Amino acid sequence: MQTERDHFTNPPPRRLGALGIIRNPAGAVLMTEKTRDALRGEERRPWFHPGGCVEENEPLLDGLVRSVTAKLGITVQPGRLLAVHHMYHQQHPTHLSVEGVNFLFDCGVIDEGTPFRFSGSINGARWMLPDELDEQLTPFTAARTHAALRALHGGDVEVLAGHPA
Repeated sequence: MQTERDHFTNPPPRRLGALGIIRNPAGAVLMTEKTRDALRGEERRPWFHPGGCVEENEPLLDGLVRSVTAKLGITVQPGRLLAVHHMYHQQHPTHLSVEGVNFLFDCGVIDEGTPFRFSGSINGARWMLPDELDEQLTPFTAARTHAALRALHGGDVEVLAGHPA
């Protein structure tokens, strides 16, 4: 029997992710490569958006700037919200997804030659053109990136849920 949860005094645990869509002048999107340790031994593609989880009581945009600065050594100025992606708590063949909500923000265009200083869970970075995304990224990362790019090109903010089939 499932008991009713009081969401004000006993809220469910959820991660909040603040992620940046950074582009170069050619329209490629910057993706960061997680270290093998950061993937926790999971066999999946290592490419993710710059950014990460926000801390307790930390505003989303502050968390995005903090995370990108810590992992890439650059300072971004987040703009408008492009997409929201609710990930379910779900076991997959290659990994466990922990429930969370990811917010993708426009972080503008930077020069392809911008130097990065990788630290923490990041090994490297790569510019990916939109037609490379489906081949190079996990399906959920590709879906949220395409949604963000549609918003950048005049579309509405999209709210995605779960993993694409």
